[in-house]
Amino acid sequence: LLQGVRVPTLGSFDVVHTKTLVGNETVTLQRPVFYLARNLGGVSNLMDNNMDLTGDKQLEPLKYAEVAVQASVPRRKAESCILGTTSLLYHCLAKGESVAFILRDVGVLLIEGRKAHMRF
Repeated sequence: LLQGVRVPTLGSFDVVHTKTLVGNETVTLQRPVFYLARNLGGVSNLMDNNMDLTGDKQLEPLKYAEVAVQASVPRRKAESCILGTTSLLYHCLAKGESVAFILRDVGVLLIEGRKAHMRF
């Protein structure tokens, strides 16, 4: 079971299962999705995709301690860097700037005009 992750003030990452017909068989595909946090989307009037990422599913909050271990830094430094980065992103969007946010080993979040695109 894959668990979705919620990054405070940035958004949520998850995997959605979709069924598609291939020949005579139904195949379940896993598709990664990203949904921008409402506060971040609201600051730059981004278009709402009108979809609920979670439904009844609980998203796991970002575990700063695990990020810190992976980055070989103290937990407080990891949390400070993440919150500082999302704050910078928020301020850039508030000024109407386009933003490309690279998430190593995940993809790129590109925000241009009123649209946000996530490339995995």
